[in-house]
Amino acid sequence: MKTRLPPLKPLRVFEAVVRTGSLTQAAAELHITHSAVSQQIKLLEQYFGVTLFARGQRGVEPTEAARLFFTDVKAGLDRIALGAEQLLNTGKVRIIRVSCTPSMAMRWLIPRLSSFQIENPRVEIRVTTSTMAVEAIKEPFDVLIRRSPMHRADYECIRFLDDVLTPVASPRYLQQHPLTQPQDLLQASLLHLSSRSETWTRWFVEVGVPIKGQLPGQIYEHFFLSLQAALTDLGVAMGSLALMEDDLAHGSLLPPFPHLRLQDKGFHLLYRASLQDPVLSNFIAWLQAKGRQTSESIRVSAG
Repeated sequence: MKTRLPPLKPLRVFEAVVRTGSLTQAAAELHITHSAVSQQIKLLEQYFGVTLFARGQRGVEPTEAARLFFTDVKAGLDRIALGAEQLLNTGKVRIIRVSCTPSMAMRWLIPRLSSFQIENPRVEIRVTTSTMAVEAIKEPFDVLIRRSPMHRADYECIRFLDDVLTPVASPRYLQQHPLTQPQDLLQASLLHLSSRSETWTRWFVEVGVPIKGQLPGQIYEHFFLSLQAALTDLGVAMGSLALMEDDLAHGSLLPPFPHLRLQDKGFHLLYRASLQDPVLSNFIAWLQAKGRQTSESIRVSAG
């Protein structure tokens, strides 16, 4: 009689093949041969009595049954990895791995982390930056922060921070280029984000300014680069209030129309919710508390 638990080595190979979409990439990642990968997949198909992969134009493609099974396998392997890490780190400093965009790391998370570290000296928050979607991330993480909702099996996603946008520029730029009404921005040097190319258009529509064709202006890869351009008098950026509190407080950036704002989806946390992990739960609660503080500050500033 077969046990409820299938052979574990083929499961690891199966997860790598589905995630990478390639037998060759899976073999390289696991440091085994291409034929060994094929053999492990064949063993798993024989165990279940079903076909798990079909040959497609871009390599092997998982069947619908394999896609559903992958969700559970991925979640299970992640849980084993976390459990192993916790066992290895028993009595040591606990590491929480956070993946977020470079702008979120530089302008919101890192400036606040010292308060958490002072209160939790035996917890190390290890921050890495990435703009990849959750399904494309290969490295293990405990918390993922992005600007829109996310989904992953065995994880929970919550909105923790408002994302409210408004135009901002340096005092020098506004002195040299007076902006008295929103349509004046059509003649200004607009600073765009490649990842959010529609933001300026959405703002103009929101405030009732008709536009024709594509808006001109410089394009930047990251939000913090567009803000740096605004700080050095290169134009007007579309700024997220949550990520430029210090700039606004010190007057290095000014909103020409502070009450004309665009509400976006908000910043979200994706984290492991299936495990009893008090250290991680404490960090999530801390992030939520800091997010509420920032969001309340944004609402107060709106008057």
